[in-house]
Amino acid sequence: MKTMINDNFLLESDTGYDLYHNYAKHMPIVDYHNHLVPEEILEDKKFNNLYEIWLSGDHYKWRAMRANGI
Repeated sequence: MKTMINDNFLLESDTGYDLYHNYAKHMPIVDYHNHLVPEEILEDKKFNNLYEIWLSGDHYKWRAMRANGI
């Protein structure tokens, strides 16, 4: 059985296939807009619970939750 999600998932052209497999596949993923606090990473901050990790400092998540009635 062939799975839908494989190494060519979302690659719809020969150009896309070439760019991904020959250039981008082994490059690191860089996310410049991730809302992580660099100091917390540097200090290897330990969190007490999931709330502190996921919700406490990210106002975008609070806004999305309010918009969805939470």
